[in-house]
Amino acid sequence: MSSKQIVLTAGTELFGHRDRSAVDRHWAPDFRQHSALGADGPDGLRAAVERLPEDFRIDLLRVLEDGDMVAVHCVYHGFGPDPMVAVDVFRVQDGLIAEHWDALAPLPGGPAGTHRIDGPRQVTGHERTAANKDLVTEWVHERLLGADRDALEELARDPRYVEHGPATGTGLTRRAVHRVLGDGDFVLTVTEGLLDDDDGAERGDPVTAGCYDLWRVADGRIVEHWEVCQPVPERLPHDNGFF
Repeated sequence: MSSKQIVLTAGTELFGHRDRSAVDRHWAPDFRQHSALGADGPDGLRAAVERLPEDFRIDLLRVLEDGDMVAVHCVYHGFGPDPMVAVDVFRVQDGLIAEHWDALAPLPGGPAGTHRIDGPRQVTGHERTAANKDLVTEWVHERLLGADRDALEELARDPRYVEHGPATGTGLTRRAVHRVLGDGDFVLTVTEGLLDDDDGAERGDPVTAGCYDLWRVADGRIVEHWEVCQPVPERLPHDNGFF
């Protein structure tokens, strides 16, 4: 199976069918966890699954495969009263899931929530993967880092551009790139940023955030953007770090 097929099969068996034995079939014995949702290793994953409510489900939106890396843009239902939009990144090694990162954010209801996740889902233009990764990587380094708002406003001047990110109200400044994955016309960048509240209330110190930005490229231009940004918890249930 491809890396993408391994991740989707594992997710269906464990989270869809609630088959706990899927951990033994699809996850490496030395599985390394970076999520804030569970402890390290297969035992940490089993414990996290045991805590899930019966009505928990995952709605897949977009899936990217880049070699041994797979990124899944999805919506989680059942963590709380409101759904959560998420990006999960998996590293596959020797046919098993060896490592996992993620970021989650509340998904608003109504048209605002729909807009946050709608748009094209099918990956096309596989022959342009390398060129699109290079384009987005260069743009992020040269324009987005340290100048988020101005850079996104510049993109918005293109009438074809569609912004799916949240409305203004948070101050976010991306500072460093940790990962770039590409599959056809979609490119995912994982950046580390500083996040503060910009709603007019008294603000404390900015907090570190993990920003998972999904870009769609058409005709050599960035034309669409989705994002999931999560503050990095002060404490994680493992020693592997968030990034």
